[in-house]
Amino acid sequence: MRINVTLWLVIINIIVYVFELIFGNVFLTLFSLTPNLALKGFVWQFITYMFLHDPSDILHIFLNMFALLMFGPRVELEMGAKKFLIFYLICGIGSALLFIPLSGNWDTPLLGASGAIFGVLTAFGIMFPQATVFFMGYIPMPAIFAVVLFGGIELFFGISGFEPGIANFGHLGGMITGYILLKYLGFQNRKVRFYWE
Repeated sequence: MRINVTLWLVIINIIVYVFELIFGNVFLTLFSLTPNLALKGFVWQFITYMFLHDPSDILHIFLNMFALLMFGPRVELEMGAKKFLIFYLICGIGSALLFIPLSGNWDTPLLGASGAIFGVLTAFGIMFPQATVFFMGYIPMPAIFAVVLFGGIELFFGISGFEPGIANFGHLGGMITGYILLKYLGFQNRKVRFYWE
């Protein structure tokens, strides 16, 4: 039986979360993204950080995995499994690369799949702009409007600093990376114009 990449990503995130609970701060220090450490040779952190979540807040991983399961399978079906996995990982890396210089955060660890998932959400909105999504869980709107709205919210909170502890610029970085990959680097199997039909 074939298990798709989206489901594997969810399974790996859950397994890693259990490891976090077992091994604690040592595990977090090694695998979350601390820019100063990453630049001193811990380069794997640019990948591993997106599989970690706040061990003290189970809602963090629950909401991320819920969003991934909502939008990931459809995007994966369109891209193909291999291309989707590459897309997901590059969105996560792009998220970090924008967050670090804009936040000036060089010693505080970054963790979470949100940046990569915001990239997937952006891809979904571009591929299926007329699909109905429920913003905040209960406000129906076309997917492309939701993407634009999320982008505006993340930009606002990133600039204002009203959400301390949340990597808003990282979310925005994932969205920008996803847009570039989809629109200019061929991460779709069909022409974008077809998605509007």
